[in-house]
Amino acid sequence: MKQEKFIQMIHNIIDNYLRKKGLLTHEWHLGIVTDVNANGTLNVYINGSPNISPSIPANPDITFEAGNPVWVHFVNRNPQNLFIPYKRQIVSQ
Repeated sequence: MKQEKFIQMIHNIIDNYLRKKGLLTHEWHLGIVTDVNANGTLNVYINGSPNISPSIPANPDITFEAGNPVWVHFVNRNPQNLFIPYKRQIVSQ
């Protein structure tokens, strides 16, 4: 076996292991609010996804509106455990 092939196989093994452990999932993602629900949760497009993630808990001290860009925190890097702590500030020049 050639050295390059061997190294590529090792890279694949490490990459697969890190993915299985969830270590390649980043904690912070970008989102756009689509709806504010009556219970204070938000419906959000995350990372430009065509699907809306419904009923994500949000910081109760901030007033969110549809169209607000927000930060979505994947708590403990778990994509099933989401929280929106605050809005993103977008500065145009």
